[in-house]
Amino acid sequence: MDNGKLWLAALLTTATLFSAQAQGGYSAANQGYATDKLEGFEAFDKDERLPQKEKSFWYSVDEKTAAAQFAYAAKLETAGKNKAARKAYEALVRQWPTAPEAAQAQFALAQLFEKMEKYNHAFDEYQYLMTYFAGQCPYNEVLDRQFRIANLLLHGNKSMFGWLLNGTDTIRERFEKIVVNAPRSAIAPEVMLIIGSIRVSADEKQEAISVYDGILNRFPGSPQSVSAAYLAAQCRYDLAVKHRYNEPRCRESIAFFKAVLARVPNHPQKEQMTTWLNELTNQLIDQNYQQALFYDTRQRKPEAAKAAYRRFLTEFGDSKYAPQVRARLTELDQGQATTNTPAK
Repeated sequence: MDNGKLWLAALLTTATLFSAQAQGGYSAANQGYATDKLEGFEAFDKDERLPQKEKSFWYSVDEKTAAAQFAYAAKLETAGKNKAARKAYEALVRQWPTAPEAAQAQFALAQLFEKMEKYNHAFDEYQYLMTYFAGQCPYNEVLDRQFRIANLLLHGNKSMFGWLLNGTDTIRERFEKIVVNAPRSAIAPEVMLIIGSIRVSADEKQEAISVYDGILNRFPGSPQSVSAAYLAAQCRYDLAVKHRYNEPRCRESIAFFKAVLARVPNHPQKEQMTTWLNELTNQLIDQNYQQALFYDTRQRKPEAAKAAYRRFLTEFGDSKYAPQVRARLTELDQGQATTNTPAK
């Protein structure tokens, strides 16, 4: 394993140490990066295998052999009789599912739907091809066609005013299916970036983090891993600010930023991530100082306050609060009155 892969593996290990606490009940989303489970792909927690096509009264064959039926369907398509051609291809797949022509007919059926710009139908027919004829079809070409169709559906899902016409869940699941079809393919990291962006647009940032972390784990040497590290950092920052009193989440985010910046010192977004790191570090310092101050000024428990102040100095001995904390700790050790407490 080269250094790039090693640092990403270390980065993910560091980040996930805090995940169960930080996510407040969402720990299942970050279990074991060594598995083939695709994190953030919730649609595939259940079996959604397409049912196999069966013989049907609505799709009767016109010829006596699969080869003759395929030639007949192709002739209809060439003549521009698309509806009849679709039914003929469909009939072949249902009547002779094990014949070599069945895979050809299924591929032709999917292509015909695509040519007619019936993209949802086309995607589903390509998916059927991948499910039941995976070894008999041009696998990479089908993946590319599904990717193109999913992009068309994504970018065509807006009105002239920019509003979404439909939700993005179904479109996201189509991208997910592409990755599930070929989780180690060349296009998988790019597809996963799109899935992450859809999650972010739906304000599902924890799920987006899982997807971005999946890129870091599976494709550590890819160009997309650089973007994934930044986008995962951005989501972590947003959630840490939103849930500012969730200290484990804040600590997990800080650990992630430090790992990225240490291992990729020339990261293109170094300046922005450094700003986020400093902001969250100050947030963590303020939280811990306020906690110690609470024991001192609100609960007025000297022993608890001293313990909290000592913990604070152990971790944040160079912070702006350190001098006054040391002074206050000396007062408490000497048993002085609490009127000289540090400023809030």
